[in-house]
Amino acid sequence: MELPLNGPITMNQINSAFDKPSGSTISLNSASTGGLGTINSNSPYRPNGSVPHAMSEFRGYNTAATARSIVITGFSGGYLYFTVSGTGYNPSELTISTRTGSQSGPWTDSKGSSTSPRFVGIPSTDSWYQIFDLSIRDLFSNTFFVSGLDTTAPSVPTGLTCGSGAGNPQTSIAIEWNTSTDNVAVAGYQLQRRVNSTGTWSTRYTGTNYYYQDTGTRNTYYNYQVRAFDAAGNYSNFSAIAGWQTEGGISCFVEGTLITLSDGTQKAIEALTVNELLLSAQIDTLKDTNDTDKLYKWSSDDLTENRITSPITHIEPKIAQKIVVINDGLLEATPYHSQLIQRDSIWKFIPIGNVIVGDNLYGINKEIIPVTSVHIHLEKRIIYPLSMSPSHTYFANGVLTHNIKPADPK
Repeated sequence: MELPLNGPITMNQINSAFDKPSGSTISLNSASTGGLGTINSNSPYRPNGSVPHAMSEFRGYNTAATARSIVITGFSGGYLYFTVSGTGYNPSELTISTRTGSQSGPWTDSKGSSTSPRFVGIPSTDSWYQIFDLSIRDLFSNTFFVSGLDTTAPSVPTGLTCGSGAGNPQTSIAIEWNTSTDNVAVAGYQLQRRVNSTGTWSTRYTGTNYYYQDTGTRNTYYNYQVRAFDAAGNYSNFSAIAGWQTEGGISCFVEGTLITLSDGTQKAIEALTVNELLLSAQIDTLKDTNDTDKLYKWSSDDLTENRITSPITHIEPKIAQKIVVINDGLLEATPYHSQLIQRDSIWKFIPIGNVIVGDNLYGINKEIIPVTSVHIHLEKRIIYPLSMSPSHTYFANGVLTHNIKPADPK
């Protein structure tokens, strides 16, 4: 128990405070040095050590008092966190001592508040901290270590590559790169993308992976760059730029393809202009359309057609990254270009990327042209998507084919 702070104190109360039987003899000399028990020495109200003692010196004497202590518990964002404890211990000022560079180096003292946390800044080198109370001899905290600020950036990622992704080939893009190194550890990567070479860079991915599956829009060229970062916020320079062209509904033949004009002559596709008349074929059993959903539902075992002319309503160059090559260059077009073929004696339109060896093509002289080879070339080529009206068929390198669907009005 604690002795009352006010009023008289009896010997029985003193005996009770020290867990002694009633009537026991108490040595006040022993009480003055805390000899009645080591825990008593922590009481801020123990006798002052000079005998004889006044009874008032025993007021508030606490046999359950705890020792005073200062403990540094952590560091974050430039702040040192600590606890202060002990019966009746409420310091108004504490001193923080700092050693930098080496634990054996000199201490630098800084007086200040006793309230946790205390700002000490973010060290640029390894540092050691200790807190003490100048008013109490031999009262020190533990020594606390803080690693110096990491200012070294990771290495620049290398080997950035792009390719067709695992999803829809018209929109899916797979990107990967080689991992970086760091003096401590690489925390992650930031991948950025822009449209073409003039767009604005935007972040597509931030994380620990060294690969990413992106989604774009059809028939669009994208640039990518990536950089690494560490836990201290250091960023490497960006990698070399890599690019990829998505496949698209806007499909056509490559530059150099010869297109038959209304008078039977041929002109390279890149030289064609709007309103120029092309030779077209009107298929008797086909209600002509350039809506692929409807076009691909048509099929016939007969291919009766009449020659007409149709003007070009739109043509513009685009960039393609993937080309289907039929019969060693007879036809070279993007995979989604609509192509007339005969398979199992049935004529139909399919994406040229689905053409196989053994299919037949239809020639300008109404001849059947067997497909003997199909290859995929992954290379950048210029294509010239064109649309026509009212008919949508024309001859490319002497083979009957189909034009694209014009862009939807905005």
